[in-house]
Amino acid sequence: MLLCNAQQKFRMVPRDLQVLEGTEALLRCEIYNLVGAVQWTKDGFALGFSHTIPGYPRYSVLADKNLGIYNLRISNASIEDDAEYQCQVGPAKFNSAIRANARLTVISEKDLSG
Repeated sequence: MLLCNAQQKFRMVPRDLQVLEGTEALLRCEIYNLVGAVQWTKDGFALGFSHTIPGYPRYSVLADKNLGIYNLRISNASIEDDAEYQCQVGPAKFNSAIRANARLTVISEKDLSG
């Protein structure tokens, strides 16, 4: 008997993004055949597996597990949000962990006028 297990893989990876300070940033992450747990990191710091992120009230994960969607939304973006983010999908039975990076650049109004 031959078993064919489809591996989890990215349907949409987060892309580098530039936003104006005070606007919303949306980093997209969509996974086919999702079986592992999904979390985001900011500059290597794990933000956790919850839809709300403790200590980061402007951050939320817009998730639909059935569709494999785990988008990170940052409202009212500030310079402190300017960082490298990573969507991480953990290993699970017969599946390896997968990761995808994106850089968020937050531009201040001062940078535009000067």
